[in-house]
Amino acid sequence: MIDSTIWGLYVVAALFSAYFLLKAYRRDSKIARKLGIAMLMNFLMILFYSLNLLINYPLIQSMGCSIAFIFLDLMLYYYLEYVVSYVGWEFRFPQWLRVGILAYLAVDSVFMLINPFTEITLTYRGEPFGDGMILTYTPHLIFYVHMTYNILLIIITIGMLLKKCDETPKAYLNRYQGPIVGMIMALIFYVTYLVGLFPAHIDMTPILYVIVGLLLYFYNFNYLRSSTLAITRNMIFEHLTDPIILFDYEGMLVDHSVYLEKMMPDLRFVNGRMTIDEFVSSQLFLGLSGIENDQEFDWTYEEGGKQKIMECQFSCLKDEESRIIGKLFVFHDVTTNRQTFFELEKSMLYDAVTGFYNKQSFYNQMPQWNDDEYWPVSIVICNVDGMRAINEAYGTEYGDGVMKQIARYIRRRAGEDAFCAKLDNGDIAVVFERTSDADATEIMDNVREEILDFYDQMPVSLEYGIATKDNGESSVEKLLQDARTSMQNKKMLKEKSASSSLVNSLKQTLAESDFQTEEHVERTRKMAARLGREMGLSDAIIGRLELLAALHDIGKVAIPQDIIKKKGKLTAEERIVIEQHTVKGYRIAKSSPELAEIADGILCHHEKWDGTGYPNALKGEEIPLIARIIAAVDSHDVMVNDRPYHKGMPEKEAIAELRRCSGTQFDPHVVEIFTRMLEREDLEEKDRDPETVKKDLEKTQEMVPISESEITIRRLLAE
Repeated sequence: MIDSTIWGLYVVAALFSAYFLLKAYRRDSKIARKLGIAMLMNFLMILFYSLNLLINYPLIQSMGCSIAFIFLDLMLYYYLEYVVSYVGWEFRFPQWLRVGILAYLAVDSVFMLINPFTEITLTYRGEPFGDGMILTYTPHLIFYVHMTYNILLIIITIGMLLKKCDETPKAYLNRYQGPIVGMIMALIFYVTYLVGLFPAHIDMTPILYVIVGLLLYFYNFNYLRSSTLAITRNMIFEHLTDPIILFDYEGMLVDHSVYLEKMMPDLRFVNGRMTIDEFVSSQLFLGLSGIENDQEFDWTYEEGGKQKIMECQFSCLKDEESRIIGKLFVFHDVTTNRQTFFELEKSMLYDAVTGFYNKQSFYNQMPQWNDDEYWPVSIVICNVDGMRAINEAYGTEYGDGVMKQIARYIRRRAGEDAFCAKLDNGDIAVVFERTSDADATEIMDNVREEILDFYDQMPVSLEYGIATKDNGESSVEKLLQDARTSMQNKKMLKEKSASSSLVNSLKQTLAESDFQTEEHVERTRKMAARLGREMGLSDAIIGRLELLAALHDIGKVAIPQDIIKKKGKLTAEERIVIEQHTVKGYRIAKSSPELAEIADGILCHHEKWDGTGYPNALKGEEIPLIARIIAAVDSHDVMVNDRPYHKGMPEKEAIAELRRCSGTQFDPHVVEIFTRMLEREDLEEKDRDPETVKKDLEKTQEMVPISESEITIRRLLAE
């Protein structure tokens, strides 16, 4: 029988190879698979070499040894591939060298496979061993080349690991030194055995290569959980500037940072001797409440004659069974933060330019206005027109001066009881408690007039939007949004506003596509606003009315010009085409966030009260209110003013026509209020001269960037 000790070592080596082969493959990663293949080659090498130990048949023994040499070549190659990935050199390893290694491996495998029959590589001879016989061999030239190949693979592998060590911080060298030692041991043992210095007839290098595989596995996959722990400890305790001190579960000092010694020079920190009770009693930790619970507290001490404030975090470290395994103090210097606390607190509440509350303060205050004790509450959002132009022309310092002056006017007119805040994008919020929409509007109109008088030589004006809450139906958040939308709608209708680029572009396009003139648009806008106020509508709805008055026919830009400007009667087919302008206008408005609120009004402004309108034959109050108002106002302006296809009629006849169509084409309630207003007012005195309006509209507008919405709408118009 073969010596049981040798056999036992081979069995153990084979089992270890199989075990780590499975562990490597279960990790399911590229680098783990390479190590798994190497361990598989190791396992097969041991398996075939074992035929030399188990079977006393020379041909099978020689075949087993030859195949074992082939798997040795493959194992060393895959160890090399694994190390290439292990050190992160996949793209640095020469491809020509890899191809050369594989080419020789294929040639060497052929020689080894035919050797049992030709003995071209080795000459085997039997040697008694124990109760049986094993084969030893006499190498020939080809086998010396084989040995050189194996040694070169090991040297290249070791060289790569040494090169990686040269590029690695000292603290992490152990990760590569372990595999280097294993590979060097394998190399020495292999050379010793080959030159005959090792007296045994049995080749023990397969067992040693198992040890090399274990070292590679451990240092790649288990290193960070073991060796790195000490490195991490050193980095934390030696490089962390926040002083820390750690006690074990019995309250004995385990470790501390060097910065703690600088902070407490009178204490002697001796691991295993100082207790947590001694540490706590040596300092005046007034905020510490026992040492059994996690907590935070402030601790003050003197350093160099100056008071220092440390924020301390005390933690009881626990295991998975909630048992305390340690206690940790971490100190953090907050002296500078605490010294500037009051300055920061002020800056956190107020805007530095206007002196009003800032955005965060405003949003913190908002919930209280949902309480009915403050109703009616009116929220105003205002913004300075042309602020960007002022900053660019005169500098931001001058612009800040303008904002301060406007803030003074707002505060003087609004009173000390009004809550004023500076929001984003230059918006100012003013909240009037127990104040109606009309009263808030009067106050803001006075503010606007004072600003216009003060800056009579400069393009400085204020635009605002108002929303009022007098019941529980709308939230304050919705109120704020309505006020902002109203303000933005008004700014879009102003020639010098940065928000007006989109509207001006659409108005110009519409003027080129339709008979309607800018004078018509301006008259309709003003009339719609007056009628809205006459009806007691909110400021937000009036803002939408003005915008709708300017753009309700925008869909006509997508209608063929020969149909729009046809002088004769339209055919049925042409009528169908032109009636599509409401749908096309709806699509254009919906594509822009700025115009989305008037999209339904554009769609429905040709609907009729009796349901005979288009495009959806809506009836009565199914039609949006702003569309019903614009229908009446637009029809009135068309009737009383000259158009290319008809002569304007007298005002009295237009009023009579409105009343005649009341209840069929128009909303009776709207017509009643509108006609009473027309009869009461002297329109010629109230409205500006058309020529003056035209000249104003021809003034040079401030150049502003084209918005994304305008780009989208231009694309839709092109389609």
